[in-house]
This record gives sequence, C-alpha cells and structure tokens, in this order.
Amino acid sequence: MGRTGDTVATLPVGPRVQGMSGVVLGSLVLAAHNFSLDLTVAAPNSLITGTVLVITGLLQFSAGARLLHLHCSTLTTLYLCLSVLWGSLGSAKILEGLDIISSVARKDALLPGYVVFLFITLFLGIAGVKQHTLTGLVSFLLGFSMVMEIVALFYPAARWGAACYQTLPVLLGLYYIVGLSVSYRKGSDFSFPGLSDKRRKNGNEEQTVENEALTFGYAMNMLPTCALGLFFIGAINDVHPATPWMALAGLGQLLVSIVSFRREDVFHGTVFSLSATLWLGLTYGFVSKFWGKTELAPPVLASSVLVLIFFVFFLLSFTKTIAGVVYNLCFAIFVLSLPTTGLNSAYLGVSSILILAVSLYCTFALSLNSAFRKTLVPVGRSLLPEESLRELFSRCQCSNVDRPSSSVTAQTSSSDTILGYSKYASADTLGFLSNAVTALAVALLSTGDRSLVLPWVIVPGGVIQFVAGTISFSRGKTFESTAFMVYSMMWLLWGSVRYSGVYRGSEGLGVAAGAASFLLFNLFVIFLSVVINKAWLVLSVVFEVVCVLFLLDALGVQTSQYFELVVMCVFGAVCVYCFCVHLLNGMCGEEVMSLGSPLLTLGKGRSDRGGEQGCVMADARKANGVKQIAELMKDGGICGMPTDTVYVLVAACNRPAAVERAYRTKKQAEERPMSIWISQLSQLEPAREEFGPLLWDFMKEVWPSSISLVIKRGPWLDRFGLGDSARYIGTPESIAIRIPDCTVATHLIDLVGPIAVTSANPSGEADTTHHSQVRAKLGDNVDGVLCDGPSPENVASTVVNCTKINEGNLGFFRVGIVPKSRVLDIFDSVRQRQGSNSTTTNLQNGDVRQPNGVANGRLHHGETRDVAMGITNTGFESDDDQSPNVPPEVAVVRIDDQNSGSSIENLLGFDTKL
Repeated sequence: MGRTGDTVATLPVGPRVQGMSGVVLGSLVLAAHNFSLDLTVAAPNSLITGTVLVITGLLQFSAGARLLHLHCSTLTTLYLCLSVLWGSLGSAKILEGLDIISSVARKDALLPGYVVFLFITLFLGIAGVKQHTLTGLVSFLLGFSMVMEIVALFYPAARWGAACYQTLPVLLGLYYIVGLSVSYRKGSDFSFPGLSDKRRKNGNEEQTVENEALTFGYAMNMLPTCALGLFFIGAINDVHPATPWMALAGLGQLLVSIVSFRREDVFHGTVFSLSATLWLGLTYGFVSKFWGKTELAPPVLASSVLVLIFFVFFLLSFTKTIAGVVYNLCFAIFVLSLPTTGLNSAYLGVSSILILAVSLYCTFALSLNSAFRKTLVPVGRSLLPEESLRELFSRCQCSNVDRPSSSVTAQTSSSDTILGYSKYASADTLGFLSNAVTALAVALLSTGDRSLVLPWVIVPGGVIQFVAGTISFSRGKTFESTAFMVYSMMWLLWGSVRYSGVYRGSEGLGVAAGAASFLLFNLFVIFLSVVINKAWLVLSVVFEVVCVLFLLDALGVQTSQYFELVVMCVFGAVCVYCFCVHLLNGMCGEEVMSLGSPLLTLGKGRSDRGGEQGCVMADARKANGVKQIAELMKDGGICGMPTDTVYVLVAACNRPAAVERAYRTKKQAEERPMSIWISQLSQLEPAREEFGPLLWDFMKEVWPSSISLVIKRGPWLDRFGLGDSARYIGTPESIAIRIPDCTVATHLIDLVGPIAVTSANPSGEADTTHHSQVRAKLGDNVDGVLCDGPSPENVASTVVNCTKINEGNLGFFRVGIVPKSRVLDIFDSVRQRQGSNSTTTNLQNGDVRQPNGVANGRLHHGETRDVAMGITNTGFESDDDQSPNVPPEVAVVRIDDQNSGSSIENLLGFDTKL
C-alpha cells in the first residue's frame, strides 16, 4: 500500500525487518566473538562463528534482493553490502578454523574488507540519515566498529572497543524491529520515533539515478582493488588470503548486471558482467595458491579480448559520464597488466589504486545523490551526445554486410524492442561477450597448467551465458535463448571434464556421447539461423566445428593445436563483432550496424481484411504504439491487448463487422458471447435513467477495478453502434460490462470508444500470457497486437450479478481476486448514502452487517487488479468447455433480508483468468 500526499510509497515491513534482523545477528555474533576470543592465537570456535555469519549473509542478501524493485537505494545497498560483509568474514573465519589461513595471515585476510566497509558504511550513514534516521545511525555505528576492527588487527586489545561498538547496532536493531512490528499491527499512521520514512517528493527533487543498483556495483569493485592496492603499498604481505572478498564481490556484480538489464540499462549490465567475470576468474587464481599453484593471470587471448572490450566501453563512456570514462580506461589498463606482469608490478598496483579511487568516488556520489534526490556530488556530464554517435555510425557504411531496407529495419527493431519489454532489456550483448571470452580462453589451453583456466571457461561461458539465455527466454526470444543455453551447457561440460582429465579412460565414451548430442543440437540452431541473420549463421557453423573438436578429443583423437587455435579465434572474432553490433544498436536506439539479412525470409500472410500488411506489433509502453492499434481498430481491425492478467482480443463496438469477425475468430465460440469494456462511466451517461440510481452509484464506486458487473440488457446497448453484431454480446437477458483498472486498456478505449472483448485464445485452450502467443494462436486473423511482454498476473476476477440490484438482490457468479465482503462493503456504502435504513446481510452463515458500521467502500489502487470479462456457462465468454449446456447456479443475496442464512460459494468453478 502507498501513502497519499507528498510522501512516497511506504516500504514493506517484511524485507526491512528481515534485513535488520541480519544486522542484529551479524553484529551480535561478532561482538560475542571479540569478547570471548584471544586474537593472538587460532580461534577454536571460528568454524561455528563463520558458519553463522555465512547464514546471516544469506538472510541479509535475501532482504536486499526483495527491496531492489522498490527504488530505495540506501536501504537496499546497505543490506546487500552487509550480506557481502557477513559472508566474507564468515568464509575467512571458516578458512581460519580449518588452518588454511594462519593467525599470521589474519591481517592480510581481513584488512582490505574492513577498510572498504569503513567507507561504505560512512557513505550510507550520511545517506541513511536523510531518509531513515535510525538506519543511518546503525550504519555509522557499523563504520565505527570497522575502525576498531582495523586497530585490533595491529593491537589486539582494541577488540573490546570493537565489541562495544558492535553491541550498539544490536540494541538499535532490536528497537527497529519492535517498532516496525508494532507499527504494522497498529496501522501505517503510527510510528516509533526515528522509524518514519522521511523521503518526500517536492518540486525541487529530481530522479538522479535511473539504475540504483549501480551504487552496490561500484562498491563491490573496491574490495579486490583495495586488496591489490594495500599489497602494492606494503600494508599487507600477501593478497591471496583476501580471496573471499574478491569472490563475493564478483557474485555481487553479477547481481548488479542482472538488475541493470531489468532496468533496461544494457551498458552497465554488460560492464558489470565483464568485471564480475574478471573478479571470479582471478579468485580461482588466488585460491590456487593454497594447493601449490602460483599462476593467477588469465589466458593471454582471453585477457586481450577483455582489454579490447573495456576499451570499447571506454569509447562509449563518452556518451555517459566523465567518471565512466575514467573507470573503463583504468579497467583496460588493469587487465592489460595482468598476463604480462606479476603482483609486484607497478602497473598493476597503480591501476588498482586508480580503480579503487574512481569506485570510491562513484559510490559516494551515487549514494548521496540518490538519497537527497538531487546532484550534490557530480559525476560529470556526457562529453559526446548519443545523437553524434548515432550519426557517426550511420554515415559509416559498414555495409560489407547487406543492410536491410529502412522499413524492414524499423519493423525488426520495433519487434525486438517490444519482446518482454516489461521485464528486461536485450541481453544478447552479454551472451556474445561470454562466448568471446570463453573461446579465446580455450584457444591456448593446450599450453601451461590447464586447471588454472577452468574459471575462464565455466564462469563466462557457462554461468554468465546461462544468465543471458534466461533473460532472452523471459523476453520471448526463443531462438536466442535456445542457442545461448545450449552453448552454456556445452562450455560447462567441456570446461568441467576436458581440462580436469576425468574422462581419460572408461568415461570417455560417455563424454563423447554428450559431445555428439551437442553437435546434433547445434545442427538445429544452424537450421534456425538461416531465417535469423548471417552473423548467427556463421557463428553457429563455426560452433559446430567446436563441437566436432570436443567429440574428437573425447574419443582420444589427436587434433592439431594450430587448427584448434584458428577455430577458437574465428569463433571469438565473430562473437566480438556481434557484441559490438548489439551494444551500439542498443545505445543508439536504431540499427547503425548490421548482422546481415537472413538467407531465407519466412512469408507473411495477408490479413483477413484483404490488405497486404501482416500483423502489426506495437509497443504498449509508447503512446504511438497505442495510437497505432487504435487506428487499426477504427478501420475495422481486431487486435490483441495486454491487461493486468492475460491478453484479450478486442474490436470497436461501432464497427459491427469487426465485432462479428472477432467472435468468429474464436474457434467453437458459439454459446460464449463477448463482453463490453468502457473507459469511463460518462460513456453510459445518456442512458443513466435506464440503470437506476442505485446501480449507477454502485458502478461509480466499484470501477475501475477487477470486478465485472452483469446487468440487464436494454435499449442503452443500441447507443454503442453494434448493429446486428449485438447478438454476439452477452445473452438475451444480460450483459457483462466493466471499466478495467489498466492504464493501457483505458487509454486505448479512450481513443476508440467502447470495445467488445473476448479472450485471445481459441476456446478450450490455455490462456494467452504473452503477446507472441496472440499471434501464434490466432495467426493472421488478428490485425495487430499491443505488446507488453509476459503477463504479470494470472488471477481470476470477481463477477457480480447486478440484474436484480434494484429489487434488493445481489449475487456472485464468481468470487475472484476481490473478496465478497469487499463488494458488499462498497454496496453498503452506496445504499447508506442513498438514505436506505435497511440492514445488509453478510453472505456467510447469516452474519448481519449494519450500514452505519461500514467504512468507505471505494476500491483503492493496488488492492485490486485488472481484467474480468465473461461468465462461464451462463452465456458469456469463457474458456471452460467442460459442460457448456449446464445451467448456472447463481447464488443470490437479498440485501433487505435480515434473517438470510444462505451462504454464497463459488459454485461455478471458473477456469478463465479474465
């Protein structure tokens, strides 16, 4: 629920209590640990302490992840950062308890994390005081405890001071938890001192950060670079014990990458996935020292492609911020120094310190700007407008590859943009990037220690590419998701078994069978890529050769190392090209570079209106998209439309031929008439006298909502211009009508007028939950689809029988997302305002309601959702084909019957979700 007025939406209590519980538990464990242990010797209970801290970190991470979609940057960043703090400290203490990290190396293991979290907690403390006073104080106290922990590494007696500072967040956290719990029980108007949400909106505030997960992403860069920087200046003797900080920093940035794609921020989503690949790969190199290995640098070619891509990001950062330009340049220098120099290199040390400084500044700037909602700390304006970038590449005729015509380009770009637009941006850049890094890492695996390059195959090729595949699947991109997931499984298998040598023997035939299956799967990808584009065709053909190499290797057949090197380099080069194309096209908003036209083009059928054009796929999030669908409907077209539940098929009521066509488009649609939707009650104003004052006021109170009202059929229906198609609407006695609580739907109705509605699937089939399914199920019978990605809900609506409402009878055909009591409360309120002195009877067990005891019954936004249409087995549209001829059992309530003991249950068992 949200507050009205000038305050922003109130944050949910559950995640806040969960996150603060993690603060209390983690601080309590550390305080007890510091009070009870002698830090000069190995801790006997470090295993227990470490395990509890790791569990606390998971609890804290869950709370932060639950707050990510609520745009509360300070609290979310605090919880996520503390999850890394508890997890890293717990992992370090477990390693200490197992004697993997000695007591002498404790300072090397803990100092980098303590230094970084000192700054993070202080930054978030300043930001937190602006929004949540008590949260800011907790963050400050955690920062002071970090100071004492640092001192305790050099002077063990300071552990007592650290324990004292860690006890204070426990007390404040308990106060926070109790206060929120009491406020939740008493209502949103009650709040303990210091717990109120001080965020307010006024005319001077601005949205300074579109992707609030960036603060956490930059903060995670500070952990590994601080370890390398402290080693460079001599503050620590060895960087390898700081591995837990680096590992969790990489995982945290992978989360930031996913959230960035969710925020439609392709640039930062790809940048942070690249840095996550780097940190997770280096983690393996650091850990390897514990079992006698010394090498930590990535493979040369993999490092080269990382440098190249970071340099591309450096150039593209000129369209973002000055801080981004410096950030990506420092990363390019850092990666360039890894394979050629050791840890003692001045290049590596200086570049680490530069990345640390830039990340520190960006974390400070983003946390404060987001909290105060204005630019207090500048990060620099863009040096090059995106329009200049677009013009530059538009003038460059990179057209050695055939460029499609402008009309085809616009249609393709639009179709790609709207796929799953409500959830994620395109993650194709992430998939191609992962393939490029993996292939070039594999290219030189025949030399050196093969076990050291495992992460450079498994992490980018397996884990990160699988993330790209799942995002593509969420966007409805079947081909891309299939290809990325198949390639992900291939790299996971090859990286796991080939370079560990586990299949050298009897297991070889089993691995060969797996390699052969990938070879067959990729043949299917090649077949589909013929109708996608030439770049995908080349990519899949080269990957087929990679699968053959894996198969031969599993069978023990020796192949030329140079041939394998050439194949991997070609595959990597194609992936780099595809990565650059998708990144530039995504940033410019149009196709400035081409992947090549498909070799074969699938034919497009003509529309049933006799036109040459196929189905129009319009973007629901753009006003022009809604207008385009409205024009189609005004011309007599039928279109698919998104709702808060499933997609529906609609036609303008004043186009009788379109209404009849929409009805007949539904296979076996007899006995299942359509419903009517309007956008505002004023559209029924000319016929107000026909409804009566009670029904009119009830409609005024109940709409817009997810409640359909079944009312008597009458002359008022003739005003909609249905003509002869009126026989397809409702039954001879009644009609289902409603105003949906959906912005897109009501805006379209405003443009077109009242619409006739039916579900967007043939009768008897499952509900249509994605715009691509509308076209798949109805084919070219539909003229256009207003696309909004996957349906966010799949919840049934409430259908109320109002045919006898003026006689004091109210019934329910179906009780859906809105409960019966809520509908009755609304009706009681309406009758009370009309001066009725009769009592209202509850529908369950004869419970009697007094009208003077009923609160205002208006439905508030957020309590109910959209879209109800028809009534099953009563003559209205439904997908329940079980028993179409069974007469309905409609439970009826006599409003003026005080002794009614009848209970109304959902007797019909509706299957439809409309």
